[in-house]
Parts: sequence; C-alpha cells; structure tokens
Amino acid sequence: MPNNLDPHQSGNYTVDYPFLSPVYDRLTQVISGPEIVPMLAEEWTFAEDGRSVDFRLRDDAVFHSGNPVDADAVVGSLERARDPQQSRVAGRFDMVESVQVVDDRTVRITTSRPALDLLSVLATTESAIVDVDAMASGLDISKESAGSGPYEFDQVRPGDRITYVRHEGYWDSEAQKPVRLELIGLPDDNSRLNAFRSGQVDAIKVDPDQYDELQSVVTQPGFELHEYPIVQSYVLYLDIGIPGLEDKRVRQALNYAIDRESINNALLNDRCPPLTQPLPVGLDGHDAGAANLYPYDPERARQLLEESGAPDNLPIRIIYVAGASPQQEMATAVQAQLRDVGVDVQLAPIPAVDAQATFRTGGYGLLNIFLSAPTPGQTLLTNYLADFRFPTPPSQDFADTVVRSLDPSLSDDERTALYETASGTAAEEAYSVFLCGSPTMVAYTSDTVGMDSLGHADFTSIFDVRYAGVTS
Repeated sequence: MPNNLDPHQSGNYTVDYPFLSPVYDRLTQVISGPEIVPMLAEEWTFAEDGRSVDFRLRDDAVFHSGNPVDADAVVGSLERARDPQQSRVAGRFDMVESVQVVDDRTVRITTSRPALDLLSVLATTESAIVDVDAMASGLDISKESAGSGPYEFDQVRPGDRITYVRHEGYWDSEAQKPVRLELIGLPDDNSRLNAFRSGQVDAIKVDPDQYDELQSVVTQPGFELHEYPIVQSYVLYLDIGIPGLEDKRVRQALNYAIDRESINNALLNDRCPPLTQPLPVGLDGHDAGAANLYPYDPERARQLLEESGAPDNLPIRIIYVAGASPQQEMATAVQAQLRDVGVDVQLAPIPAVDAQATFRTGGYGLLNIFLSAPTPGQTLLTNYLADFRFPTPPSQDFADTVVRSLDPSLSDDERTALYETASGTAAEEAYSVFLCGSPTMVAYTSDTVGMDSLGHADFTSIFDVRYAGVTS
C-alpha cells in the first residue's frame, strides 16, 4: 500500500496506482487494448511540430469539494507535479517546458521534444489532477482526498487496506459500479490465495508461481482465471556506471550466466518464458534477431569476465522487494547462478515503497518487474532514459532512437523500425539482465465483471478497478 495518499508524492507507481486511481482523475486514461482515451480532456490536438498539445476539458467534472475542474485547476495540479520542491514525481515531466491556460476549458502543454508519450504519462496517477484550491485552504492531501474521481476515501488502514465510497454525481457512472470498494494489500501469495478461496475477496492478482496451486480453485464452478498477453517481464536492472559494469562484456557475461529455463520451470510454473530483450514476442518492436541472444552458457560468461579484466569475485549488490514473490525466490536463484561464474552477489531486501528510490541512488542492481507502458517507446524511455529507473544513462545513439520513435508525425512502420532498433541495442549492450516475460493473471469469482478488460492490466501487473464490479 502507498505510505502517502498524495499522488504527487508517489514512491512507487505500480504500488500506488491501484489505490489512488479510484479517487483521482487525469486528463487521459488507458483502457484495455491498451488504448489511450479521454478522461478529463474530451479531446486533444498536437501542433504540427509535435511539441505542444492543446487539451479541451469536459465541462461537467467537479472535485469532491464541489470546486470546478477547470483549466486553472489542471495547470495548478500539473505545475505542482512538475515542481521537485512539492513532488517526488517531477522527473516524469522532464520533457514538459510549460503548462498554460488558453481559456477556461483549454490547457496547452509545450514540450522540449516531440512527445507522443505525453498522452500516456498524463494517464498515470502521478499526473493526477488535484484540488489545489482546497489544498490552499488547508486540506492535507497526504491523508485526505483532493480528487474528482468516481470514489472518495472512506477508511484508510495503513499497511492493510483502503475502503472507498461512491461519489454521487460523477460524470461516468460506468466507472463506479460498486457502491463500496475495498482494496487490500496482501503481498504474501498464500494469504492472497486463501482469502480468495474462502470468499473473503472477489478478485486477486496471481503471480506465476501460484499458477499450479490456483488450478484447484479456478477449475471449480464459480471461479475464473484470465491471462493477459505477455507484455511485462522480470529483469535485473543494472547501474551500468558502477565499477566493473561499465564494460558491456561484463554485463553480457551476467546474461550468459543465467539459466532462464530452470528459473521458469522451478519457480514460475512455466508461466514466464525466457526473455533476452526489453520488448517481448508479440509486442510491436520486438527484435527477432535478438530473441535468443543469451543462451545459458556459464563457460562463455567466465570467458567474457576474464577478457574484460573483471576482478575475481566481482562484487554486485542486488536489491529485491522484501517479501514479494517471485522476486525473492528469483533473486536467490540469480545470486547462486552468478556466484557460479565468479560474481559475488550480495542481496538487499528492501520494502516495495523504497526499493526504486534506493536503486536510483546508484551502485545497486534491482531485480523487479520491468515497468511497461501503453506504447513500446514509452516503455523504453521510462526504463532506460529516466534517472529514477536507470541511474547511469545509456548510449546517445540508443537515446536518440527512442526519442525519435516518440514523434507523433511518424508512420506506424517508421515507428516500429525504431522500436526494433532500440530493443536490439538494449539487448546487445546488455543494459539489463533479462530474465523472463510473464502475463498478468487475475482470478475472480464468476459474478465479478470487468476483470478480463482492466485498463492497466494488459501492459503492467496492476489493477485498474474502473468499469469492474460484481453482479447483483
């Protein structure tokens, strides 16, 4: 669960989004597909050079306080999110140069580069539109609601759960099917499965290592399981600037040292096929030429380490999310396999809300889910060009390729070619230790609707409960 209810103070987007999105609207939203569609913005228009976008706001949105969601509120919110003195997510808006009021219902965002990815950035809770007038009157947004979404906070039990009540008069009744909503943070797989099996909850997120055990439940009447296409993956993020890892031969050696098939078979119930690049099979931009770049070859790993002049027992500190499965088990397997080729791995379990922030300070690896986005270009940019995800910048050629792919004027074929080039470069340069690609899986009772079309679940493993509900 988030340790702060302020969406602009988010420490981990994938942790915070499910709990904050029912309360906070954004300019855009991602629905199943994934597809970016209007939310508070009815429509938008890019300038010819792709460096500014005009957003036309809907006229029937209000904050829970009754204040209007107008252009002033949108500008005040986004300026707050961009201000590092008020926000922990300011880095998400590095490409934004200005946010301006055009008229009461129109906002113009100007960017430093063509920014097709702006639309999906604005769909995140990090871009939540908050009630700045209520905050100016003393509302503590870290503990109370300042949103305009379909739900309001009812009870907040830190470290456990949040319950919500429907906000009457919301403009999109389909987004608030249940009268009451309860989201529970259960990081332990067994606890989550037992709660589902016993009827305490209507739906759960399923990790790959739970798949076999879950079959005894979902094969019974009254239960369902849905798998979204493989888009997300598990990787060991690397800080390529720390001593030893600045040589790509060392990073390649780490990739050759990993027995992905054994990890998939032993830990993940064969639900996480091996992956050697950032964009999985089936995703626009997957580079077929890099599909099998790193077969398990410990002898090749030792050879590359020797050629690079890496010291014996090269030390690497790897963070994983404490108590999270299968990351914890995967971290132990990776540690053993890397030690087998002469790499001294020290594991550092850190709570989910702090893991990413610790990694960004530099000097660590991070074994976690590879953050996906609605478009492959944003996936590559977020994971490799944002300092909060990748402490040492990759090559300039790679960065230029990714940025060019975000030009709104490109054809689909031109954009795909750039994605493939960038994905292949990330693989060959071994910017990460790629592990495997995993589908998002959700289990739910048969009277639950909308769980097979969750807005964010088809590109990352988090719930978006808008449009979901339980039949009466």
